This record gives sequence, C-alpha cells and structure tokens, in this order.
Amino acid sequence: MRKDGKLVAIDPVKKTINPYPNYNQSINAPKQNIPANSQLYTESPDPKYAAFVQNNNIILHNREQNNFTPITSDGNDSLLNGKATFVYEEEITGANTMRWSHNGRFLAFMQFDESNVPVFSLYIPEGQHGHLEKQRFPKAGDPNPKVKIGIVDAFSKKLIWADFDSDADQYFGRLYFTPDNKLLVHWLNREQNILLVYEVEPENGKKKLLYEERQPTWLDINNAAGFDYINKGRNIIITSDKTGYRHYYFHKQDGTFINAITSGNYDVTYFLSVDESKQVFYFAARKENSARFDIYSVRLNGTGLRRISKGDFHYTNIFFSPDHKYFVANYSNTNTITRSAVFDINGNKLLDIGNEKGKEFDQYALPKKSFIRIKSTDGLFDLPVTITYPQPFDSTKQYPVLMTVYGGPEAGKVYDKWETSLPEIYWAQQGVIQVIADNRASGHFGKKGIDLSHRQMGINEIEDFMAVGKWLKQQPWVHPNKLCITGFSYGGYMTCMALTYGADVFDYGVAYYGTSDWRLYDTQYTERYMDSPSENPEGYKKTAVKTWLHKYKGMLRIIHGNSDNNVHPQHSLEIVDSLQELGKHFEFILYPGVRHGFRGNKWLHSKQELAIFINKYLLTP
Repeated sequence: MRKDGKLVAIDPVKKTINPYPNYNQSINAPKQNIPANSQLYTESPDPKYAAFVQNNNIILHNREQNNFTPITSDGNDSLLNGKATFVYEEEITGANTMRWSHNGRFLAFMQFDESNVPVFSLYIPEGQHGHLEKQRFPKAGDPNPKVKIGIVDAFSKKLIWADFDSDADQYFGRLYFTPDNKLLVHWLNREQNILLVYEVEPENGKKKLLYEERQPTWLDINNAAGFDYINKGRNIIITSDKTGYRHYYFHKQDGTFINAITSGNYDVTYFLSVDESKQVFYFAARKENSARFDIYSVRLNGTGLRRISKGDFHYTNIFFSPDHKYFVANYSNTNTITRSAVFDINGNKLLDIGNEKGKEFDQYALPKKSFIRIKSTDGLFDLPVTITYPQPFDSTKQYPVLMTVYGGPEAGKVYDKWETSLPEIYWAQQGVIQVIADNRASGHFGKKGIDLSHRQMGINEIEDFMAVGKWLKQQPWVHPNKLCITGFSYGGYMTCMALTYGADVFDYGVAYYGTSDWRLYDTQYTERYMDSPSENPEGYKKTAVKTWLHKYKGMLRIIHGNSDNNVHPQHSLEIVDSLQELGKHFEFILYPGVRHGFRGNKWLHSKQELAIFINKYLLTP
C-alpha cells in the first residue's frame, strides 16, 4: 500500500529539475564480472564506483580496476545491509536503500536488524510436499526492525554510522544528499506524529536538526517535509500539510523559516520549476477543482499568485523551457480527449503537438461520461464521481451498476480527465452503468479530510461510498437491486465493508485481496492512521469486517492469492471462516502462487470470472 514520496532538487549548474536526485543509478543492471547472486547494483555519479548487495552485505565495486571491497560482513537472514526489510520496502524506501552523494564519494545505506520481528509463514504449493515461505512481517503492535544508517567513503573505504540510537522505536525516510553532499535524514517517531529532519555530516556521522513538525493525528513520512533546494542550495522549499492542506514554505539553507509561499484551502501537487533570476516559482495545484491539476506561478515571497493554465482541463506532463517563456503540457477533461500543446507563460496555446485520436476515432460511438459531485450523508463533502453510461443509453430504462473504488487515504481515483479503456467500452455496450467514486479521505479535501479517518480508518470512507450508492439508487435509470461494488487491496476491504456494514445499500461485491482486520496488517501503514491495537481497541474492532458480518445478505465474491506477502491470505480466510460459521452463501476464489496482484494467465482468468459474475448477477433478468 505504499504510495511513493517525492523530493525534487534543482541542479545549481544546469538548473534542471530531477524529481529523484539520487535515482540516477540503474538498479539490477547487468554488469560484467559481477557475482551472479548480486542485487541492487547501484552506480555512483562518479563512473569509477558502484555498489551492490551480496548475501545481505554491501560490496563496493571499483569499476575502473574491476575489484571488489566488502563494506559489511555481518549480513545474515535477519540482518540486512542495503536491502530493505519488508515493511520499509513496502511502505517507505522500496527495495534499495543505498544512495550516492552527488560528488560520487559517499554511499549512504540502511541496515536492518529484524531478528525481533515476528515471522509469518506462507504456504507455497510447489513440489510434492510444498513448503513454507517465512517472512519477517511486523503486524500492528508488533516490534519493528531496528535500523542504523551507514555512510561509506568510497575513497578511503571507511564506514561510519550516523548519530542515531538504533534501539529507539522509530522510522527513517528515504535517504537523500543535499547539493553540498550532506546526508538528509527524515526521522519519525513510532507514533508517527513527530517529524524531525536532520543534516548529517558524511565524514563523521554527526547530525544537525534542520526542521521539526508535529501534528495531532499523524505525518506521512513519504509526503511530509519534502525538501527542494534552490538558489544554488542557499534556500529550501519545504512542502507540508501542517495547516490541513499541502503548501510550500520558503526556508534558508540552515532550516530557518522565511515565509509561506502558498496558502489556502487547497492542495499543491507538483513542484514544476523555478526562475531563480526573477525569484518566481511554478507549481501545479488542485485549487480550482480538486479533480483537476492547474498550473500556477507565485513569487518566492508569497505574493503575486497567478493561475497560468486556462479552461476546465486537467494538466499533466508539464515541462518549462529554460527561459520560462514557454511550457508544454498534456490537457484533457472527462469529455475532451488528451491533447499535447505548447503554451506561452500566460497559458495561451501556441502550437498543437498532437492528441490521442487514432485515424478511425471519429467513426466510433463511445459511451457518454460525466463528472459529477454527490453530497456526503453528513453534508460536509461534495464527493467526486465519474459515471460511464451504457451505449446506447435510454433514460427510461433501468440499468445495473458496477462501482469501482479504492478508498485508501490520499489515493483518489477520480479526476476530471480523459480516461477510456476497452473493458469500459465493452461493458457500456453490454448495458452496465460504470461508476468510479472517491471518499473524503481520498485527497480531494486535503489533510483535513483524511484526518477524519484517524483511529477509525474505513468507517467514514464506506459511509461516503454508501452515500454515492444511495444517490444512484434514487435515479430512475438505475436498477434498484443491482448495485455491485468492486476493488483491489484497500478497495477489496471497502467491498467487504460494503456488503456487510453497507449491506442495506449494496447488493453485490467482488473483493480482490482486501484487508479484513487492521490488526493483521503492517505496523507502519496501519498505526499511522489507527494507532496501536492496545491504544485503540475499539477502533480496531469497529473497522474490522467480521464485526459487521451479521448484516451480510447480498452476494460477495472474495478473491485472494495464497502467496500474497503483502495482504496475507489470512485476511480473506478470516472472512471465509466467519461466513461459514454463520451459514452464509458467498463465493471464494483462491489463486495458488499469486502474490499481491495478478500476472499472465491468472490475470486473464480473473477477468473472465468477473465477466461471468457480471453476466450472472447484473445482466441476467
């Protein structure tokens, strides 16, 4: 369930934007003479050096002399150097924690001691006897792995450890180097409501506090305090949602606050560019409409905010010319196919580059789509929804509805943009209304909306989806007993909640590898929103699917891979067991060998089974 964070740096020489300044290395690239069991080959900006992981140890590669120097020797099955432990790989860092400094001299990495982390066993049905795959997986309330941050001097081969207490109950964010080659470290307490950002000297590991932020609910270490260095490293633009909405703040290099650059009841979304000569900052934001990204400029002192993009369009893939007189972008909305064009700095279109239309596009009758908003039951939010109507559509007839959701915090699916797929066209032709909806925690309503999920993640979310379902059933063109909901992962959880907690609204559901009980999911993601089970027992009970299984009365299909090492099949098996004990009728499909997501023939089979479900329950009179 990881949603990747971002850090944008400005190259002080080229003045170009590199969204991941320490991601210039190629991962697992094939290299001559590298041991076959090496992992995460990571190239330095200095072409002389690279590093990789072998047997959970870090090996420095002098590419010029083609020799290898072991940096660590203590790696084993429960002590990992460079390679992330599962909870970090899934939620924070990705698999590779190694990062090179811009000058190519220093390599920073994380070391994980997961010997105290409980083991979860997955059954792998291969061979005559099968086997158990053991995974160090800290579930909510469990001990986390202990983490140290190492820094290697590639020139001297010396390894030092950054000045942090490895025994503390804490999290570290992804490692980055500042433009002057100091290590930037984001630190978060176990409760995830205190964020500290340190600058670490790579020569000796000593740290200096640059930034501190506290919030009453939580901070997401992947999105909080994004650091963007400008003016040749003399200033930092820090991104924070501390006001309830994500905004930009201007700071000195030492972390001293200067002024807010943006403010208001809207979220900024992307750092686009900065004109250092004029001290003008360009960014994208969800200001005019939370379902669209528009382009803005503002002076770094916070004055002169100006909307540049024009029209009711969603703008993406935005790139400015070096002199900031022009930009290129893609733009679209629900009923306007994606186009690409060159614009001047005032947002006037100068040149059409192209669009997504094929030669025969105009010969096809595509289904009508609309972007609307539906009021939440408590009246606090106008929930964004897109509807794809049957092709052809007769408003005097009643149609079944297939509603697709995700529903997780700040992971919205609804945007006012062009988005049409072949399955969507097919089901429209079969007479199915297709709906995509977002809830208050989806990111459309800032951190304020997401904060309402604190200690009860899933309740407001399903209530919002129920509000959408009730509105649909009030429409004369919707069949009153054929509302189906479906989703993957968090969307699978929402689907199970819809057929239990929301059973008076939803008639059918297809749940793909969803969570069922937050006690069974990992520490970092779960405790961010729910706190620990011992701190919030009622919240965990209230949000568990099995708490509401007594209300189940429709038809639920549950789908899971038995080798899912992210959302363990334990989640679905818990629901299956309880439904059986209650004597309820349902459907269950288990996919042997499938992880958290389908591939190949298993994916095709799942799509085929979905088609059978839709035809059987939604399209059959």
